[in-house]
Amino acid sequence: DLYNALSPYHSKLVGESYLAKKRPVYECTDEQVEAAKGFLDVLRSYLDSLCSNLQSHTITNVQSNNDKVSLLLKESFIDSFTSRHRPFMKLFVDTQLFSVHTDLVLSFIQKL
Repeated sequence: DLYNALSPYHSKLVGESYLAKKRPVYECTDEQVEAAKGFLDVLRSYLDSLCSNLQSHTITNVQSNNDKVSLLLKESFIDSFTSRHRPFMKLFVDTQLFSVHTDLVLSFIQKL
């Protein structure tokens, strides 16, 4: 469960927030840095699991100079989820987080 996985890292970050009043925002404690790294690791793992079947919903266009461009068929990707999860996925695929992650995944796949 994503909530349970992120909760300890979030608690550490929130627990440290009272210190923010005593120092500039750009300064972080070592504990905050480690909590942020853990939070991002969990989030990245979750994104990877959501996008595990991404390649089966892409088409690849080969340009005249042999450059490959992979395009995600968003509707096909959304339809691969259960009807319960589709409303979330319809919104999620339009976020910058999803776009950046899928661009990274697709560029990695193209290099294989």
